[in-house]
Amino acid sequence: MFHFYPACMKSSLLTCLLLFLMGLPTATFAQNQKGEVKGKLWDVTHKEALPYATIAVYTAQDTTLVTFRVSDDKGSFRVPGLALNKPLRIVITMTGFKVYRKEFTLTAGNAELDLGQVEMTQADHLLGEVVIMSEAPPIVVRKDTLEFNANSFKTLPTALLEDLLKKLPGVTVDGSGSIAVNGKAVNKILVDGKEFFGNDPKVASRNLPADMIDKVQVVNDPDAQRRDPDLPVNEIPQVINLKLKKGIKQGAFGKVYAGTGTDQRYEGGGILNVFRDTTQISVLGYSNNLNKPAFGFEDISRIGGFNRSGMNSIMVRSDGGFAVNGISFGGTEEGIQRSTGAGGNFNTLLKGDVKVNLQYFYGGIDADLNQVVNSAQSLPNDTLVSRRTRNQDSDNQSHRFGGRIDWKIDSVTNLSFSPSVVLARSASNQGLFTNTFRSINEPLNSSENQQQLDNTTTTFSGNLSFDRSSRKKKGRQFNFYGTYNINDGDQDQYYQVESYYYGQNPYSEFLDQLRDNVVTNRAINTSFSYTEPFSKNLSGVVRLNAEYFKDGNRVSTFDLAGEGAEEPLLLPTLSDKVERSGWRNYVTTSLKWKVKDLTLQPGIRFTLLNIENTFQKLQPIDQDYFYAFPSLTASWKSFNFSYNVNVREPSAADLQPVTDQSNPLFIQYGNPELTPTISHSVNLHFRKFDTKRSVNYWAYLSGSISNDAVTRARTLDETTGQQTTRPVNTDGNWQLNSSTEVTKDWKFDGQRQFSLTASLWVNYMKTLIILNNLRSYGQNISLNPSLSARVNLNDKFEFNESFTLGRRRSVYEDDAFQDIRFSTTTSRTGVVVRVPKKIVWEATFDYTYNSNVAPGLRKDISRLNAAVTFLFLKNDRAQLKLSVYDLLDQNIGAYRAIRENFVEDFQTQVLTRYAMLTFTYNIRNFGGKVGGTNSFFRF
Repeated sequence: MFHFYPACMKSSLLTCLLLFLMGLPTATFAQNQKGEVKGKLWDVTHKEALPYATIAVYTAQDTTLVTFRVSDDKGSFRVPGLALNKPLRIVITMTGFKVYRKEFTLTAGNAELDLGQVEMTQADHLLGEVVIMSEAPPIVVRKDTLEFNANSFKTLPTALLEDLLKKLPGVTVDGSGSIAVNGKAVNKILVDGKEFFGNDPKVASRNLPADMIDKVQVVNDPDAQRRDPDLPVNEIPQVINLKLKKGIKQGAFGKVYAGTGTDQRYEGGGILNVFRDTTQISVLGYSNNLNKPAFGFEDISRIGGFNRSGMNSIMVRSDGGFAVNGISFGGTEEGIQRSTGAGGNFNTLLKGDVKVNLQYFYGGIDADLNQVVNSAQSLPNDTLVSRRTRNQDSDNQSHRFGGRIDWKIDSVTNLSFSPSVVLARSASNQGLFTNTFRSINEPLNSSENQQQLDNTTTTFSGNLSFDRSSRKKKGRQFNFYGTYNINDGDQDQYYQVESYYYGQNPYSEFLDQLRDNVVTNRAINTSFSYTEPFSKNLSGVVRLNAEYFKDGNRVSTFDLAGEGAEEPLLLPTLSDKVERSGWRNYVTTSLKWKVKDLTLQPGIRFTLLNIENTFQKLQPIDQDYFYAFPSLTASWKSFNFSYNVNVREPSAADLQPVTDQSNPLFIQYGNPELTPTISHSVNLHFRKFDTKRSVNYWAYLSGSISNDAVTRARTLDETTGQQTTRPVNTDGNWQLNSSTEVTKDWKFDGQRQFSLTASLWVNYMKTLIILNNLRSYGQNISLNPSLSARVNLNDKFEFNESFTLGRRRSVYEDDAFQDIRFSTTTSRTGVVVRVPKKIVWEATFDYTYNSNVAPGLRKDISRLNAAVTFLFLKNDRAQLKLSVYDLLDQNIGAYRAIRENFVEDFQTQVLTRYAMLTFTYNIRNFGGKVGGTNSFFRF
């Protein structure tokens, strides 16, 4: 058994390894940097510099591309790193100009060739000279189009479009698959000018084989510019159009996999897309007990079809599990989990430019949770320590039926409607054992709480959108957006609780009760907006929002322990019903003024709230509010700023006056006198991409101040340790978030790639703490700097390293509470080696260190995963992978959290060491000669 405790030693080792691996290829490159050629391009006809022309260097003998550059905005260029004593040829191309060629040889005595001013003459006509095929320029820059020649960038036989894009200069692809060109996001990929499986670019980037692509063209998104003519240049989305060697009319892509492992571990699943012309069908199914989703989020949204039918809600856990539109695809619960799911998606294009989508998905999770929570609560004269042990078995299942209709009525008018139905059921059996002490050694109470929960929910929802732009007047636009939501839920909670209270007069109590909670929600929201341009630089915007809602919350509590009672006895003091209905109406008026790079949009938002609250036992409470608040959005070059005021009324559950005592140690009350919360928020965003240095800068700052925020006022019986909470309105709560990131990319000859990212995340939160009528503001500060690097050497060696330091501190204005602070160190190292040709070796090492945890809990977590994959069959479509999870057998689930005057340590049983053998077959079958045959499976 191995244990790694000294975090400083580990971080130093990883840092040294990172610097070594980054320095090694850089040093190698430096040794080969022996000669260069430079010059300046001149447009003879117009007597001006010629920017953005392609300068490519080939070997003179076999015209193999060595490297290339693009002239800057002043026409200058410099091509370094050229071999000595080797005949080379420089080829300079620019649309509308004659091709310039020159052969040369660099030597040790003459390692620099200065071409001086290279005079470029215009071609007689646009097709005046045909470029030799072998000398086709890697990049062609036209007025509004950037075009890459795919053959100039070598990829592996199994490479996909995403692998090709990573090699293109100025193009970045992050870990989630999001694509950017010169710092601007790509929001659509077309194939021969047509959409491919909807408008999600990742469907094409992660499924189309790279060897099918002839040209990659990049242009500004014309639809985005039509919708917002004042969109800043750096925010205009990009569209990639792929020119294929053979057009794709029909085919299939996806994968199937199955694996078995030690400790009865298993995984299996398949995801498949079949398309023909304008019709696509997607199906998927999976099951595993590996605590992880069966597919990546991108697979579900792209191939699974959620992007085509719409995503109304997304939940993503830090460990990778996720749910979409209420459907879990695995890994969304805590503990040991078994995930199962299946579904299908149908998409077609009808006459009249109408797209129709139909969808069904099922997701289910069985989870076994074993967790220990240690809580330390700071008190004016003491510390209250609680140790909770939780054992729970749960079963969650959801079905979703959905669809979408998109109708492009004409070139300026669009209509869309997306309805859905979700049927969900969850059940659990839980045992919660609690022991509470004063100063660790003086017992206050103990509790054994057995609970059984059964919850069913039915949700009907949908959205309708309509937008129209004026043909006659640029910038005039009308938009409508509406949603509806009908939700019915019923939760039965059975609990048997036996509690013991120590002290001078010890006593015990026993509860055997049923708490039935019926929740109903009805909401219809509509939004109208109209934009009228008054002049080239000034326009007016009017927006009307109207929302109708009706919420109900009924609680019925029954005593199941009554002697001789044939039926459960209703407890009136623990039963009640609240209904809330009303309107939220907003009218926003603003002016949009643009001067050069500056755009200002000041406005005023008028808010009218009419809310009626009715109770079973109390008199009705009407809440009528009117507010008028200013707003401002501004943009200047790479900066964007916004200021808004939001009004949020309390939830029906917080208004419910009934008591929840399902956990007698922590009793919850409602408060029907709560008023709406008013939050003032500001946001500042900066993003810039340095095209010359391939550096991407990103920064974000946001903050908010809330008045009448909902705060949990707590009371503590220091004799028994019993606590109660009640929501109240408080002022002076505010928070501040800031994040900044700088990424630098190096790409050499399309074979060697380096990326370095430095980031910093800061969070500050000030909240009011109310404990036994003592009011004190707590300030929570988090600081997290991180550094990550990626290295790719000719796709044979890949190295990834990320390192994050975390600092967390909570300080209090009143000396009655003790300040809390701790630090964490987190690193993740990944290595992939593809040697020999058909073998892939990979390993990841995750390490977390916490400087301060509760006694009996571990400070550090180490997890080493390793795998070897054998590739076989045609084009390496089949894979046999042997993997070992948690090779050192040290994995645990642990984290620390701070809230109010609490510090809590969570330790959860998770998967430990197991081995898995998995077979995967990648289906990539496309019509045409390029890419193969018409057979479904190709051996």
